[in-house]
Amino acid sequence: MLFLPNSSQEGTIPMKDDKKSIILNEIHFWKSNRMLPEHYCDYLIALYSEGEEVQEVKKNKKKIVSKETIFSLLFLTIIILMIVITYITAISFGMQTLFLSLFVIILLASLYYFKKKELNPMVIYITAAFLMLLYSVQIHNAFFDKGTISLYILLLINSFFWIIGGIWGKRLFFIISGSIAMLLLLFLIFRP
Repeated sequence: MLFLPNSSQEGTIPMKDDKKSIILNEIHFWKSNRMLPEHYCDYLIALYSEGEEVQEVKKNKKKIVSKETIFSLLFLTIIILMIVITYITAISFGMQTLFLSLFVIILLASLYYFKKKELNPMVIYITAAFLMLLYSVQIHNAFFDKGTISLYILLLINSFFWIIGGIWGKRLFFIISGSIAMLLLLFLIFRP
């Protein structure tokens, strides 16, 4: 337990845990915003946490970064695989649908994991939006006469879903990207 000098008495009083956590949070803020040199902040953190805090923070930070990096690479790989399967290989529409279903199952399992571990699921939402976009274009190529108006309409519907999903999930990224896509598509449809 850390003791602080008391100005009214000669002795010392023990520091309460809530005060210690407030001070530690402030020092972490200073360190992250570089208000003090890093080695000063490390010294103060070690002083107020009695040497325990520094080790815990470094361990937790490494774990979170590595898991998020692994998942980000997994989702990037899923997007690249779907592009390759859809546009480069000569796989039938049924097989493409099977692969898409497998990727959707992976995304749903990942979403469950992210919710359980309280991680930010934004990368899952972005991957699902790209898969939906790719599959919309693939549906257009399989069932329509390759007309540009029908493609524009499918993309408008896709943009509308992005905007609605952004509003419903309070995700500014989807609201902005859906709005820009919708404005661009409307410009392409109604241009002279």
